[in-house]
Amino acid sequence: MAVGYTGKGFLARLAKDWKLKLDKPVDQEMPDGKKRTYVHGRGRSGTTVSAGYADHANMSSLVCRSGAKQSDGLGFLAACTGLDVTGIDHGKASAWLEQAKKETDSLYNKRVAETGMKEEYVVSGAFTAGPVVMVLHRGYDSYSLRILGGAVE
Repeated sequence: MAVGYTGKGFLARLAKDWKLKLDKPVDQEMPDGKKRTYVHGRGRSGTTVSAGYADHANMSSLVCRSGAKQSDGLGFLAACTGLDVTGIDHGKASAWLEQAKKETDSLYNKRVAETGMKEEYVVSGAFTAGPVVMVLHRGYDSYSLRILGGAVE
């Protein structure tokens, strides 16, 4: 996201506001032998969050997921666009998310009509906000908002 950005305060607020239970950080070894740290969390309504740290300290990715039929799902994803990283215009990010949801829903419904399969998967266009890029994924039963920043070596 940005050098020095841990995201700890953001994750704590998100967990409190959305009643998420955050797990302890876990290290995972990548194919190149480097270890990455991840923090995962889950809410009672099925919302999930996963934060990735390329160097164990600086947040480099965030994935927020909600159910496609979840009444407060878009609100949760919008809260995820509220990262407190310098350069993100939260109003524009929230407006983009709302439009991206409409577009991915339309694409998803079109694909289902064409193929007859509900297990389709579509992706929105990317939105760049300061040092991060946001992309919305739409699958059969869920939305996944992926927010990627520059990984720190």
